[in-house]
Amino acid sequence: MRAHIAFISATAVVASLGFSHISHAQENVRANYNEPTRGFYIEHGTVADNREASIELHSGSDNIDAGGGVRLGLPGAELILNSGLNSYDENQVMLKYAMPDLTLDESGAHPFRWSVIGAFSHTDLENEQGQTVLDQSNLKLGAAFTVDADAGTFTIAPRFVYADGDQKDDNFLELDVGAYVGIIDTQAGLFSAGVEALMTTADNTDNTYTLGVRWAYDQKLNVDIVPMVYSNDELFGVPGLVRVNYQL
Repeated sequence: MRAHIAFISATAVVASLGFSHISHAQENVRANYNEPTRGFYIEHGTVADNREASIELHSGSDNIDAGGGVRLGLPGAELILNSGLNSYDENQVMLKYAMPDLTLDESGAHPFRWSVIGAFSHTDLENEQGQTVLDQSNLKLGAAFTVDADAGTFTIAPRFVYADGDQKDDNFLELDVGAYVGIIDTQAGLFSAGVEALMTTADNTDNTYTLGVRWAYDQKLNVDIVPMVYSNDELFGVPGLVRVNYQL
């Protein structure tokens, strides 16, 4: 309950900042930086430009392992290798295929950018005696929708997950929701804040709520700092989860 209340309060703050004109960072400020097409945990509806590549590293505390991934821009799509943070999708290949923008009014001032997303992973680990100690396969199918409004960015991403293996054996639905707002642009880079909710129907799994900050250091380097993660276990750490994205 505390996690729900905290997330709702944080979302209200971020949304109000995003739709107001008192924010120091306007839309044209973000054009000076090259942020990855994801939030802290969730994927946006946007895709990287063709031949635009980046590498990612992450580390954290408690049960968050260190790891990394690669993001490769393709013609009209983006290929993402090993960028998952959950225990069942750290080894994963994901393809985001861009679709035509959706507009809700004739002005087309704030179009929804969206993409179809598919992901697959398989792990078969044996010990020295040839015995299988881990066998896990996962398949994801879904979409992500992202809209910019003033200094705010908002994403919603539903998907179906088929998981078959030792870590997770279930079919379930997931819904990711995120809200982000640029706070201030400085000589050291652009600072923005965001809140995310990762909701799931999976058995024995709680929803996940996160609160973090992105530091767009320059046109190549982005650093995400996520000190609060509410899920099966409530994690508060300083700096907590740290994700680094570097454009090649």
